[in-house]
Amino acid sequence: MDLFWKGKEKSIEDFHGIKNLRSEPFQVIESFSPLIKESDEEFEPNLLIKGDSELILHSLLQKYSGKIKFIYIDPPFATGGEFNYKIQIGEGESSKKSSKWIRKKAYDDSWKDGIESYLSFIYKRLLLMKELLSEDGSIYMHLDWHVGHYVKIMMDEIFGIRNFRNEIIWAYPAASAQTKSFYVRSFDIILYYTISDDYTFNDDPNIYMEYSDRVKNALNKDEKGVYYYRGGSHDGKKLSQKVYLKKNGVFPRDVWTDIPYIRANTLEYQGFSTQKPERLLKRILLASTRENDLIADFFGGSGTTLAVAEKLNRRWIGCDISKNSIHIIKKRILDIGNSNDIYEWKKKYGKNFRPFKILKLSSNKEKNTLPIDFFSKEEQNKEYNSEFTHPSLEINLLKKENKITIELTGYKIPYEKLIANDIKENISTFSDWIDYWSIDFDFHDNESLNNRWVSYRTTKNRSLELKSDSYTYEKSGKYKIMVKTIDICGVVTQKIYALSI
Repeated sequence: MDLFWKGKEKSIEDFHGIKNLRSEPFQVIESFSPLIKESDEEFEPNLLIKGDSELILHSLLQKYSGKIKFIYIDPPFATGGEFNYKIQIGEGESSKKSSKWIRKKAYDDSWKDGIESYLSFIYKRLLLMKELLSEDGSIYMHLDWHVGHYVKIMMDEIFGIRNFRNEIIWAYPAASAQTKSFYVRSFDIILYYTISDDYTFNDDPNIYMEYSDRVKNALNKDEKGVYYYRGGSHDGKKLSQKVYLKKNGVFPRDVWTDIPYIRANTLEYQGFSTQKPERLLKRILLASTRENDLIADFFGGSGTTLAVAEKLNRRWIGCDISKNSIHIIKKRILDIGNSNDIYEWKKKYGKNFRPFKILKLSSNKEKNTLPIDFFSKEEQNKEYNSEFTHPSLEINLLKKENKITIELTGYKIPYEKLIANDIKENISTFSDWIDYWSIDFDFHDNESLNNRWVSYRTTKNRSLELKSDSYTYEKSGKYKIMVKTIDICGVVTQKIYALSI
């Protein structure tokens, strides 16, 4: 049975039309490479792409058609609501004032033409994703009660009903639910499909669910291990036998009640209202992929899929249309060593990130605009020209022979009078405006930024280094240094400084 809606035929035409178009090339915006061992020098960088997922999917087909092993997507749910991310201001405990949270819109989940426009949006993207998946690949789609039933029929059509594997229920407590007129909604669904009968599914002990309380209460331990008694009787006599456990838990059912949702006091919290837990993606990725498999997430959000893939040694491609999401994901990957270890949750991961690049489509001429929701109410009611003078940077360039250190000493914004007072009240020094800054010590015109040093704030670490590590130039000559800043408003400023060694 197929699902029909107003606009489906147009979606199919658009799909075939875009497939026949020449792929648009990607442009590298910036690269990040940690110190790596010689054995890792040939590692192909992971990709984080800014832009519309439909256009990105089409452009990926040229190189990655039939090569992606796994896709997980957590798209909008057609809720009709508005979802937010939080921006912090200030240093937190290290300053006189605690850091202030400012709530800003991440995305609007309302659809101009109703459910039909949502279904067309998802349908075209799923058709393109199928083209990218390998013959042994799988796809997981995260939804809830709003449109899950529609999308299930859609995915039966696209991937084949015989390739449907599970409808997973992720149940979580709904502590903040405010309803007395119907039962509290406290679960999401995850639709799991494969491309064929030849697919990866691993019996990995790390995906197992905990034993029930009844079983755990019946367990005992001796010098041989953990056991329970298996009962029985013979000739009216009760018999019992020790049975030792070989695995720590039970193979997962399709109802998951053992993975909590994200709370603000957890280390993994990114201030993103629809963020999914890393332990959810851990189970999915360990079940359906192997090390070095190429995985993808085309609605990157806060970057959970990519962070878990990084920790599990999977190669990854991620994208999002929001520059705020790209910024959150970038910092999350850079800070991966300070996050939870995926196997021993109470410990830190402790490893460095692998090389990755940030790309955009060549035609994407995004303006560096000032978000209107940072304005005071008076300014929001005025007609505003999005073009503005860029902030100015002040630096000290400290030179000692062939070693260079850069100190950020000032940051002035020309649009301060537009900013709401509740934001300005929390600015005690110029650096409070800055969320992130990086340096390319050997910048070349018409090339992407190759970040050699970076400092940034996270939700848990509000400090910002204002003085870089020293950089050593191996050869004499003339060089250009590029300094890049991103402030709390999301405004990007780049400045080049000439240098002779």
